[in-house]
Amino acid sequence: MSEIKIYNLRIVPSPPVLDDVENFKSSFIETFGKQPLSKSKPHITLAVFEMDSKYQDILVNVFNQLSSIKKFQLETKGFDIFENNANVLFIKIPLTEDIKLIHKNIKILWIRDLHRKERTIIIPDVPHMTISKTYNNKTLHESLDFFQKMNYPNKHFEIDHLTLISRPHGKTWDWEHQIKLS
Repeated sequence: MSEIKIYNLRIVPSPPVLDDVENFKSSFIETFGKQPLSKSKPHITLAVFEMDSKYQDILVNVFNQLSSIKKFQLETKGFDIFENNANVLFIKIPLTEDIKLIHKNIKILWIRDLHRKERTIIIPDVPHMTISKTYNNKTLHESLDFFQKMNYPNKHFEIDHLTLISRPHGKTWDWEHQIKLS
């Protein structure tokens, strides 16, 4: 049986950054209470799209071509927020040439191999790892102030794989595929 699912191609940070972000999420919940995305798994979203799950094998074969990309390093760059109704507290990740290359390759595969229109995929242009969304602007600014006082040092971490996950609308992620980088 096929169904339309939401897919997310992401980078999952390696330890110790993974552990740091999980600890930040726990500190957020202890200090400000549970809020949207405060329990999400740490990641950097590369692409979001919807697709019929009956094409999942084709999708995997196409996106496995990203394995030709070499492993690379990313770096955390402190805390920041998205305002304007987004109300997201996050760790900044610079938009590197490596991420730009992945974005470019995703678009090529999406249009050339999957025969989809570019407007049917979302490729975020501000790489980040969400700590939490907040219900209001006051909590957003208080949480930014709280985390900035921690003086979290910039940390490098290696990216050796990408992760493709999916879920039905309104449900939790229920499928995962790893794409090893070269």
